[in-house]
Amino acid sequence: MFTGQIPEIDWEHGDDLCDCTFQRIGYWTNPYLARTLKIRLCCAWKVLAEQNPEIAALMQEIPAYDDYNGKRWVSEPAAWDSKEADMPRALWHRQLSIQQEKPLEQVRREYDHLEPPRRVRHGHTAKV
Repeated sequence: MFTGQIPEIDWEHGDDLCDCTFQRIGYWTNPYLARTLKIRLCCAWKVLAEQNPEIAALMQEIPAYDDYNGKRWVSEPAAWDSKEADMPRALWHRQLSIQQEKPLEQVRREYDHLEPPRRVRHGHTAKV
């Protein structure tokens, strides 16, 4: 864990280096200490929950999106509708995994040769 060396692989959000639904990297750095701490929070939470039932009781993964503006739960993944960026491959693979009810690793293999949805142009919605 604490190697005292600069890692060869730089973790970043959406890097697809784990199978967690929500990839989250905790990141703290300080130039006055010349130290940086990174934690794959998504994986750490999973391990903590598996090892500690009392922690697992404090976590919820809900199979729906909380549309707090619409005050409703949405259980179908939304189509990519960003006008600024293409859909990140890691996010696309997770979306397909949920839509098709397939393991993430299988989706990665089946869709590796295809490109994720592109940014939306001129008011069109990307096809899923």
